[in-house]
Formats: sequence, structure tokens, C-alpha cells
Amino acid sequence: MLCLLLTVCLTSAGQRSRNYQDLREALAHPDSVQWLTLREKGLADFPDAILQFKNLKYLDLSHNRIEHLPENIGWLLPRLTYVDLSGNQLDRLPASFANLHELRNLYIDDNRKLNLEADFEVLSALPGLQVLDLSGDSINTLPPSVGKLSSLRYLELSYNQIAVLPPEFTQLKNLEVLSVNGDTHFDLRQNIPLLSRLPKLRELHLEGDRFTEIPPGIRSLTGLEALYLNNNELSVIPEGVKDMKNLRLLDLSNNPVPHIQGMLMDDNLAPRIVIKL
Repeated sequence: MLCLLLTVCLTSAGQRSRNYQDLREALAHPDSVQWLTLREKGLADFPDAILQFKNLKYLDLSHNRIEHLPENIGWLLPRLTYVDLSGNQLDRLPASFANLHELRNLYIDDNRKLNLEADFEVLSALPGLQVLDLSGDSINTLPPSVGKLSSLRYLELSYNQIAVLPPEFTQLKNLEVLSVNGDTHFDLRQNIPLLSRLPKLRELHLEGDRFTEIPPGIRSLTGLEALYLNNNELSVIPEGVKDMKNLRLLDLSNNPVPHIQGMLMDDNLAPRIVIKL
């Protein structure tokens, strides 16, 4: 799903504009710049010259050392649809971010200083945001305002320390893919009732969460088509999966599940469910 969303965005950008990877070269053609990639450039500050690119749609500033974004970025670059700021040192998103009404994909993962409470209030004003990556942002709790991200289709929460999702999480009625990998605090038993109320959830990633068992309530996630439980500590195949009528893929690779059990279960569920051991 994420690959599909990225492909659509990148194809659109690629059809209309070249991908500038040098700021000086881009400044020679400011009105034609729609796609700018300045990843891993050692930038400590946001280059203010970027604000001249009024038609900019795709911006990649990932893996630099940027701490602050311009307060007026949302007003001067209103056509942005894809923004990758992952791997920086951002402390917050400016309020003008709420003016990015065309923004579809936002990657702010691995920014451990972010103020998520304030940032979610800004993000909740973005009507078209579909992909949001918050992995590795040192998040312990999600604020209630997460429920306002009503257009989200893909949410990446991996490598945080989130134990329980807020009740407002059930308002994400368009969410299709959720990833909570590498979170040993995640309480699946408490979160299943919330996840079961997401009508479009099709793909759930719970990889490397050190689960030793999966609660029987997993069967209530009836809309799931793919469940990724690889790299956990499961010794048995979750009993509830046989009742998940739409499930097509169950990934249990790198778990201590006996292969004989997997073969027996596979015989019972094939060809409806593919089990990876």
C-alpha cells in the first residue's frame, strides 16, 4: 500500500518536472522546480532559498541536521504534496503547515525532539494527508487529536514506546495500513478492541514486538488481509486467525513456531491463507 501511494506521487512529479538535486542549479529555474531532493547534504539549517520555488510539490530534506522550519513555509510553498523531513532534529512543525492543503505524504520519522501534542493539532488541519510516518520519534502516548487525521490511509508508528492507543484512534475510518514494529510496550490485548473498529484496516504490522502470544481477540479484526507477526517470540500459531475470513497472508517468520505445526495449520487453511514461517 505504501509503495502504491509513493509510486502515484513520484510518477506525478516525474511526469511534470526533473528532480533537482543541487540547490544552485534549481535557483537558476525557480518557477519550474517541482521536485527537489537535498537528502544527506549535512544541512544544519533549512535553506531559505527553497521558499522561492512557488510550484514545489516534492521536497526531500531527509537525513540532515535541521532543527527549525521557516514559520511561513506553509504560506510560501502551498503546493507541496510530498515532504520528507525524516532523520533531522526538528523540535516542532510551524503553524503555517496547516496551510498545506495539498499535502498527501509526510515523513517526520527519527525526529526525537518533536512536540507531538502541538504538532497533531497542526496536522489535523490537513484534509488530504494520507501517509504519515512517525517512527522512531520517542512517542509514549498519542494525543486525542490523532483522531482528526480522518484521511489517513497509512500510519507508521514503529520504534516508539506506545502501550495503548487513545479512544480517538477509532475515528481513523480510512486507515488501511498500520505499522507498530519494534515496540515492546505495545499492549495488543488492550488495543484490539480499538483496532477492530477501523473498518478499512487491511494490513497490520506487529513485527519485532517480542510477543510470546497473541490474544484470541485477534479474530475480531475481520477485515485484515495481511498480518505481520514476524520476528516475535511466538511458539504457537494464533488460534484466532482461522476465524479471520478475509485474511490472506500471515507472516510468522523468525518465530520459534514448530514447522510441523505450521504445516498442519497450512493444510487446514490453504489456499485461503498463506502462512510464512
